[in-house]
Amino acid sequence: MSNIEFNLTLTQTYTASAERIFRAWIEPEALQKWFRPTNQIQVANAETDLRTGGDYRIEMQTAVGIIHRASGLYHEINEPVKLAFTWRWGDETDAEDTYVEVTLRQLAPNQTELTLFHDEFLTADERDSHEENWRGILAQLTNYLG
Repeated sequence: MSNIEFNLTLTQTYTASAERIFRAWIEPEALQKWFRPTNQIQVANAETDLRTGGDYRIEMQTAVGIIHRASGLYHEINEPVKLAFTWRWGDETDAEDTYVEVTLRQLAPNQTELTLFHDEFLTADERDSHEENWRGILAQLTNYLG
């Protein structure tokens, strides 16, 4: 059961269709263009195996060459309204998985509300660190969608 203290929910409205936003979350070529918390980080590699139980991997590289890896498994794929997956930093097999849901709600033909829910953090510090990074990533999505 989730502990409300250790989860986060972010909501943002985009000037784009739900279909376009959903594709940005699942296509490796798109992820390489926007999935990063700041402009000082680049996506070196993005891979997706888009099926329930399939995995994804995103490698972000800092300006000095440090690689940060995020990976997980897809739990639910309901195009274009919901994408749910586990989230893990690094390659460690003993790392803790957390759970992410991205839901999209079409408000108008070219306006969509995105809600990101991230759950199962072990500490408030962990949650707060992820919140800062997710806010940056969602801002990069705004730039990508133009």
